[in-house]
Amino acid sequence: MEATKQNSLLKNKQYVYLIASQLVSSFGDWLDILALMALVGLKWEVSPLQMAGVMLSMALPMILFGPLAGVFADRFDRKKMMILSDIVRCLVVIGFVFVTSLWQVYVLLFIKGAFSSLFVPAKNGKLKEIVDDEQMQQAMGISGMIDNGSKIVGPMISGVLVSTAGIYWAFYIDAATFIVSALLLIGIKRSTYEKVEAKPAEQKVAFLSQLKEGFQFLKGFPSLLFGLIVLSLSLFVLQIADSQLVILFRDIDGNTIDLLGYCMAASGAGMFIVSAILTRKKKSLPINFAIAVGATILGLCFAVLPLLIHLPASMIMIIFPILFFIAGTSAGIIIISFNVGAQKATPVQLSGRVFGTINSMTTFAALIGMAMGGLLAEAFGVVSAILLSGSLLTVVGIATFIITRFLERRDRVAKGHGRLQGETTS
Repeated sequence: MEATKQNSLLKNKQYVYLIASQLVSSFGDWLDILALMALVGLKWEVSPLQMAGVMLSMALPMILFGPLAGVFADRFDRKKMMILSDIVRCLVVIGFVFVTSLWQVYVLLFIKGAFSSLFVPAKNGKLKEIVDDEQMQQAMGISGMIDNGSKIVGPMISGVLVSTAGIYWAFYIDAATFIVSALLLIGIKRSTYEKVEAKPAEQKVAFLSQLKEGFQFLKGFPSLLFGLIVLSLSLFVLQIADSQLVILFRDIDGNTIDLLGYCMAASGAGMFIVSAILTRKKKSLPINFAIAVGATILGLCFAVLPLLIHLPASMIMIIFPILFFIAGTSAGIIIISFNVGAQKATPVQLSGRVFGTINSMTTFAALIGMAMGGLLAEAFGVVSAILLSGSLLTVVGIATFIITRFLERRDRVAKGHGRLQGETTS
């Protein structure tokens, strides 16, 4: 039965076009990211605050445009939005080849992030259109496998390109992947659900009112809203460390670019394996349990990293990728479990607004964490900042587990009292 469902999903041509586009685009993105980190973090040797500025330039557009992009994704054709986003991002990536100063990197990253914020809710909405609910976990699992499979291959190839042919070849290849992605998206049919489900009165609702609908919907699902709050808090703490990892790697002896590529690939491998496992599971993990376990393990991994940087280079080349593999596994448990729960709970006509709201909240938390990471690393050193981040993330995970168990116990007691009262009344 499970094999039949898998075959029917892969026979869905609309879904195949969408994941093929995602495969090509995700591969190019990871080429791009490692090359950019090598350019600004290793070649230009920017300061912790300047590195935080690079990360902020990536994340800020999601906060500014995320909810509005969600509204657009629910009101306009999602296919056209994704194609437009790919074309603009192609041009932006080519621009990285010609940058000569850091402010130009900031501007290009902001533009790219703005159109990525347009792409994400459109893609999630399109996925909801073309995949049935009973196949959603499998679809999300395959999507996660593609993202994280790209994270394995992309950094490794990018590391070879950067080390042999130079940084800029990675940008050229990434630009080409956006063009291929746009061509694949042409094979997807335009959105038609609006004609059936949209009401004429909705067209008169102000954009600001529609932006609020995503959050109002989440309030109706307390476990999902609690999960989003904890996820956002976890990302805030995590980004204190994540935004400064390239600075930490500069203090390690050996080939820093290769080590960075191996660690990114190992993280992707961990997330890939989790995606493959969750794809085969019939039931998804409880959202808050997944976040609690994932955050605890992820925090421990980051807390250990700065304590090991003075080990011999040969040991670091083995230990660091292992830690990043475990961290990637933990992150995969968190992200996939939350996204599956959100996709299943959200109706298609609200998916753009709901995921726009989710992306904005999580990205806002990450952005504040990036800024805090730069300030802490500048004031107390990058080792102290990453150690603090890992420790706090572990505390968040443990606290989430305790709170979740308490709420579950309270609900069981309340249900028991309800049954008892019903029996007494009868």
